[in-house]
Amino acid sequence: MEFVPYRLNERIVVNNIYTCYYFEFSNRERYNGESHDFWEIVYVDKGEVNANTESGYYRLNQGNILIHSPNEYHQLENTGSKPPNLFIVTFGCDNEAMRFFDEHKLFQIGQAEHAVLAQLMKESQNAFGLNLFPITPRSEASFAAEQLFKIYLEQLLILIIRKEQTELPYTAPLSMTKENQSARLSQLILEYLERNLTNKVTLDDLCTQFNMSRTQMNILFKRTVGVGIITYFNQSKIDHAKKYIREEIYNLTEISDLLGYSSVHYFSRHFKKTVGMTPSEYARTIKARNE
Repeated sequence: MEFVPYRLNERIVVNNIYTCYYFEFSNRERYNGESHDFWEIVYVDKGEVNANTESGYYRLNQGNILIHSPNEYHQLENTGSKPPNLFIVTFGCDNEAMRFFDEHKLFQIGQAEHAVLAQLMKESQNAFGLNLFPITPRSEASFAAEQLFKIYLEQLLILIIRKEQTELPYTAPLSMTKENQSARLSQLILEYLERNLTNKVTLDDLCTQFNMSRTQMNILFKRTVGVGIITYFNQSKIDHAKKYIREEIYNLTEISDLLGYSSVHYFSRHFKKTVGMTPSEYARTIKARNE
């Protein structure tokens, strides 16, 4: 039997990357408008931001993606309320399928897109590091990190187009019922942690609240969220602390109290251990960047 090869039809192929970075902006930060002859994805990981573009004026909230076409002028603007954390990728792609994004710009990502986006952000740090411009490959990157980054980026674009083009809602097969239940329970745990950021929450507290064993709780949360519960909770406190610092509404003592720390000294020590600098140093870097 003679085998005839079939060449796969690739509808979206990313040719190159220009920039890839994660920014934590303050409310006073200013953004310069620009246009360039390649594509740009803006993802709002936290907070909100306005975008003034040739195609329209957009308000971007957490979970939104805005895609700029080549040579389209665009400028970000502060909303004055919630300082944004943005993940931005600029890239080259010549495929005709990308013309879809000339007409469709703003998207609210779903669970499937969010999962791919999380992998994309993780692999960007692995391949290039974050907050780097221009792109500089990391010498200690894992095997094929750049290729995985490219694959995740192409997958994200494909999923966005599929989601917009699908007329009927997706119905999960019965085999996914248990997985969906786990995802829902994890979401309830996340919401509980968010409501109790000002308190000291232990694993035993959560087990009592949700009637689960420590082992069940740990396995469920790590499988669906990717990290341990206490690690996630502590990181959430630091993320909120950084947001409060950038908002410039509260002083460090007030922030420490808002997040349930026993003292501003313990807060500063925890912040430095996580971020690599003290809260005061972090505030100075934000102020210097604004100036």
